[in-house]
Amino acid sequence: MIKLLVCDLDGTLIDGENKVKQQDVQAIQDAIDNGITLAIASGRMDHEIKAVLELLEQKENGHRVSQNGAFIYDKEGQAILSNTFPPEKIQELFRSTLGEDILTTVSTATDTYVLEDNLAAQEVQKRLFHKLIIEPDMLTKLGTEINPSKIAVFGKTDRLKALQKEIDATYDHYTESYISDPMCLDLMPKHISKGAAVKKLMQMYGYNPEEIACVGDSYNDLSMFELTPNSFAMPQAEDAVKEKATHVITDVADAIHYLLKKPISK
Repeated sequence: MIKLLVCDLDGTLIDGENKVKQQDVQAIQDAIDNGITLAIASGRMDHEIKAVLELLEQKENGHRVSQNGAFIYDKEGQAILSNTFPPEKIQELFRSTLGEDILTTVSTATDTYVLEDNLAAQEVQKRLFHKLIIEPDMLTKLGTEINPSKIAVFGKTDRLKALQKEIDATYDHYTESYISDPMCLDLMPKHISKGAAVKKLMQMYGYNPEEIACVGDSYNDLSMFELTPNSFAMPQAEDAVKEKATHVITDVADAIHYLLKKPISK
């Protein structure tokens, strides 16, 4: 029996306009009614996960894994884990991500910062549940006044994959990198991942791999997929992501219907 359902957000539970499907809302309620605990695991910030839980009509009714595992809160809202970059390394790492054809944001536990307000920043703003903070002096404040838990770089996929290779070659000893969206590269402190966070929940609550299911659509979800035989990839995921999942489904409702042994929508 499945006891824990872990869902990604962007491209999985919410679309580009931060909306959820009504069939997913109902299916998640069905899962909870059948004794399954919900967890949201996302590259987004914790207060954004809480906003989506409200859209799902599950306010204060799910574990929360934010910023790819940098922060974990249980369904009662108790903090389990928090993590930030080494203060002495963050300025160098941040500089390495800057470029005219990409936009870099820096997130702490509560806020997201950008160097300047431009068209790229305005496009990213449309995706967020909170207001970007414009901080022209961010470089001098990193590691002192601003202690980041995540750096996100936005741009074209090929450019981000090239940057990812550069980052991995230079900063692999204290940084994890994930393509979390076709247009977004996430940089995290070392050993931080969704999979590590889900593993922490499994240890805390005594779940075995057969008792959890994970749903996602991108490379930052693969560490979750590795933990269980019940992994579900969304149809728009890249082939390399689909190959690591045990199922490819249309939406979260399809995954839940499968887990509850109900007919999957055609």
